[in-house]
Amino acid sequence: MRKPPTAVSAGAFGSLCAILLLQAAVSHALSIPERNLPVPGLHQLPLEIGEWKADGEETLDGAVKEFLNSDEYILRNYINSADGASVNFFVAYFKSIQNSIGPHSPRACLPGTGWLERSSEIVSIPVPGRDQDIPVNKYVLEKSNARILVVYWYQNDRDLWAEEFRVKLKLLPDLIRYKRSDVSIVRLVTIVRGETVDREFARCAAFTKLAFPLLVERLQSSH
Repeated sequence: MRKPPTAVSAGAFGSLCAILLLQAAVSHALSIPERNLPVPGLHQLPLEIGEWKADGEETLDGAVKEFLNSDEYILRNYINSADGASVNFFVAYFKSIQNSIGPHSPRACLPGTGWLERSSEIVSIPVPGRDQDIPVNKYVLEKSNARILVVYWYQNDRDLWAEEFRVKLKLLPDLIRYKRSDVSIVRLVTIVRGETVDREFARCAAFTKLAFPLLVERLQSSH
């Protein structure tokens, strides 16, 4: 288990900002034409995944959808038939970071709706088909007497990572080399009830192990 640093030096922060600004300027100046990729068909992900079953598709509020500006997304509530546990599963796909801001981190959105951060760390989940565990953000928030656990990461058919600042750091080389800068954000949310956060995280990890190979298959279809 690896925790992100709690502080960043002024020099390191300044260097990171300079890199991001330079990359943004280069991307804008180059205006690199990209491949016309098909959307991955996220709605083809099954409504039933192992013991988890969704009762249908949900939609984002109009203003949220417009602000997100993704090329495709799914939003579903999956219920575990064994214990009644619920996981809200959201995936948003962006064809290009040249024409949009790209994925919006839950760190930026949720605190603005009144949720307070209680803990945050990067942890790993073992999944089928990969030699290495996948890194994910484990994010606990609280509002009034309610707590939620948010698990999220960034992914395309070439790579996977947890840190927000790596989105454009990783995609600019892809833009130059492969003429593509597509990326998705994958997010799971569950309510922390009388049980511990670790127990709820174990449920999210179990769902991730089942859903991840299906998600990889869909993202590979956008070649």
